[in-house]
Amino acid sequence: MINYLTMKNQQLVTVNQPSTDVKWIRVEHPSEEEITQLITTYNLPRDYITGALDAQENARFEGLYQNQQEQPLLMLMRYPKASVSPSGYMQLETCPFAIILTNNGQLLTVSDDTADFAKLLLTQTFVSSTISVEQTLFLQLLWEISLSFNLYLKELTKQTAKLEGELQVSTENSQLYQMMDIQKSLVYFESALSANAEVLKRLYRIKLVNDPKEHLPHLHDILVETKQGLTSTQIQLKLVDNISSTFSAIVSNNLNNVMKILTSLTIVLTIPAIIGGVFGMNVKLPFAERADAFWWIFIITVVLCIWAIRSLKKKNLL
Repeated sequence: MINYLTMKNQQLVTVNQPSTDVKWIRVEHPSEEEITQLITTYNLPRDYITGALDAQENARFEGLYQNQQEQPLLMLMRYPKASVSPSGYMQLETCPFAIILTNNGQLLTVSDDTADFAKLLLTQTFVSSTISVEQTLFLQLLWEISLSFNLYLKELTKQTAKLEGELQVSTENSQLYQMMDIQKSLVYFESALSANAEVLKRLYRIKLVNDPKEHLPHLHDILVETKQGLTSTQIQLKLVDNISSTFSAIVSNNLNNVMKILTSLTIVLTIPAIIGGVFGMNVKLPFAERADAFWWIFIITVVLCIWAIRSLKKKNLL
């Protein structure tokens, strides 16, 4: 699907047909015909479009020669996307998002799915700037991508904190599955943010606008936000690894405590079973001639069981 957007009253507005007034061509899950149309209309290399449709594509920068733009400029970034894991919990993945500056100065973005962060630009009111609209959108998209990582990281931190509170009482595997999904999400984040940061650093070495001072402050904020997300991801990943190890140890220890109690109870219950077995034999036994033999045997059995329970408790086995 191809959407054409132009700027009116400092807001983005959708138009029906492409024209020189179009500032942003927003492409989502394009068909083969639409891919061919984009390549022909904007004189783009095919891999600029297909790269954004490959889920495994890494972040990269293309279209620069000696720090000058000599063909359409491609900046392929990765952005976070929430999904449901096979175990039924939220899992975060990263997907490619292509940002292209065409030869005629228009901005073109390509993704294989609806990018939620891109929708935010449709409701924003943009402030007047000496930077062109296309370059403003370019920097704003980069900012929203960096910000989306940190927003999802806060959600992962909340989930981790909640799991910590369940450590002391857990004997189930469900928390372990959820912890595994959090670890997978953080691994995806670390890889994507590292690649995104390297691509953003390249922007410092090119002339995106005539006066670099116009875009470097914005780019600096974007890079700081990306590095913050990368640092937070690395810290959180280490914490989750430690929590996961502790979690497994606690679950195992809780199971050992249950088995210890069951074993101790088995020992206690074995006492009346042995006594009952002995006095159930057809041989001459003590108290056999007494009318109150049953009550004496019962009292002795109870006393032995109480003694066994107290002994096990003293040794912290019950």
